[in-house]
Amino acid sequence: METLTVVEALELIRVNEAALATQFETWLTITFATIVAVFAGRNLLTRLMRWLVTILYLLASLSVTAMSIYIAESNAQLTALLESRGVTVEVPIFAASVFFLLFLAGVFTTVYFIHMKPDREST
Repeated sequence: METLTVVEALELIRVNEAALATQFETWLTITFATIVAVFAGRNLLTRLMRWLVTILYLLASLSVTAMSIYIAESNAQLTALLESRGVTVEVPIFAASVFFLLFLAGVFTTVYFIHMKPDREST
């Protein structure tokens, strides 16, 4: 990374930020698909199937998290490189915190939705 110019390093940071946004969008798609599938097939899901769906969803979420951490670490290295050259780069702490809180809330809500017992309608 020592041979990167300042412009190239800044461009790589922007590319990483776009990749993080793509990871978040992927997770949103996985979450929405899980909720819709569970809602549509609620009558067909056995207890075992609910747990399999939960494990699959959590593994997909973990995969997105791992990739996001990898990308964030790459950004941290690029930021350190730029700071060693006297360039100040703002770290998006607020945005990252909000994304992380939304991610946690979404995972817990989706897992709750998967295991939620449907109300029995009396007719």
